[in-house]
Amino acid sequence: MKEKPYISAAQMGIMVFPVIVATADLLVPAITSRQADRDMWLSPMIASLTGFLTVYLVFQLHKLFPGESIVQYSTRIVGTFFGKVCGLLVLFNLLYTNGNIIRQYGEFIVGSFLFDTPLVVVIGSIVLLCAITVKSGVEVLARTAQVFVPIVVILYATLLILMIPSMKVDHMLPMLEHGVVPIMKGAFTPQGWFSEVILFSFLLPFNVDQEQGMRTGLITVVSAMLALTMINLSTLLVLGGEVSLMTYSFYTAIQMISYADFFENIDSVVIATWVTGAFIKISVFFYALALGTAQFLRLDEYRPVVLPLGFLLVVFSFWTAPNLSQLSTNIQSIVGYQTTTIFTFVPLFLWLIARWRFGKKSYSSKAMTTPTPK
Repeated sequence: MKEKPYISAAQMGIMVFPVIVATADLLVPAITSRQADRDMWLSPMIASLTGFLTVYLVFQLHKLFPGESIVQYSTRIVGTFFGKVCGLLVLFNLLYTNGNIIRQYGEFIVGSFLFDTPLVVVIGSIVLLCAITVKSGVEVLARTAQVFVPIVVILYATLLILMIPSMKVDHMLPMLEHGVVPIMKGAFTPQGWFSEVILFSFLLPFNVDQEQGMRTGLITVVSAMLALTMINLSTLLVLGGEVSLMTYSFYTAIQMISYADFFENIDSVVIATWVTGAFIKISVFFYALALGTAQFLRLDEYRPVVLPLGFLLVVFSFWTAPNLSQLSTNIQSIVGYQTTTIFTFVPLFLWLIARWRFGKKSYSSKAMTTPTPK
């Protein structure tokens, strides 16, 4: 690859943060409420354990093979055939997951704002915009995230503060009425979002602050866990037992913000904020998919595959589900299982094999002799 390391650890963390939080802020409250009920706000804490494990595995593998992504070093750990299978599984899930994300984006925009706009137009426009960003390179993507993500965080924090008058503490009582089992069940689907930190594997080769990498990864998971916990808690305190009955419960809770019949109906601000986060998330997934595909095919440049992959993403966004109801059902029943299996257990499998083959003491020496991408 012609890319060279030129993003900082902070930029890397800022890029991955919306990967976990964006789209989860709309769907996770309702999904966790159906399992954990009043204790839904505790489920992201349990789900984040998957994120911590994935971060640890990705960074340990990066120490052994610096300058390479999981698509590249998998063949060096388990051989060409099985390594290609592992790489293909990761790439297919990146394609499928991003197709799901894009479909969620399209359904939300059409269902909440652009009622008469064809879904294909909404989806095609965001994919084209993300394709232009991805072709500009990882540095442009990092700087874009560095500008927009803090704005999104500030706006969301402001919305949470404005929701305080509508919150009722009674909605979260009694706590732990049915024990911890419902909380763990509620964490099953959200853990799929936390396992998406595997995208660090595609960004680490371009990180100039290698010593800060692990710390940044852990901070990113903690920040995402706190964000989802606050979103779940605020939604519960506003809507109470009605959370599980709504598809976009957090968005519904925000619509209840009203001050003296003057400051209300801030839907456009909410949608603009959410679209910005979704744009960053889709772009980071898109970049990892394009870079990984080029590495899998042993191409010298990833940019030629961006537009073909963009077309595939549009196709997959419609292929994943026929309608919003089926899409929500698929996410609740599949994401926790499929995404976690591929994004967490494949790195775990590779790490265990690497420990067995190379041993812990050979990590440093092996890393020094590992060639970096051109």
